[in-house]
Amino acid sequence: MKLEKDDAVLVTCGGRTVPAKVEMISSNQVSILISFDGMLGGNAGMMPAQRWDTERNVYRSIIDGSEITVKKPQPRGTTSG
Repeated sequence: MKLEKDDAVLVTCGGRTVPAKVEMISSNQVSILISFDGMLGGNAGMMPAQRWDTERNVYRSIIDGSEITVKKPQPRGTTSG
């Protein structure tokens, strides 16, 4: 999954999933900055992260090491699985 600046995504951290936006992402997809409303993993509104596991789309916060999963939302009218 290739992410781009301004993509709408779903971010899961500590069992909680919230809608978010990709504010910045490096060309090699290793570094990402996401924004969201509220708190997520001890971060208020934004979280810089670095790719940890490419296969599972897992990143880790560079602030506290929280593991986050980043996914694009399913298009309306489709189901997963």
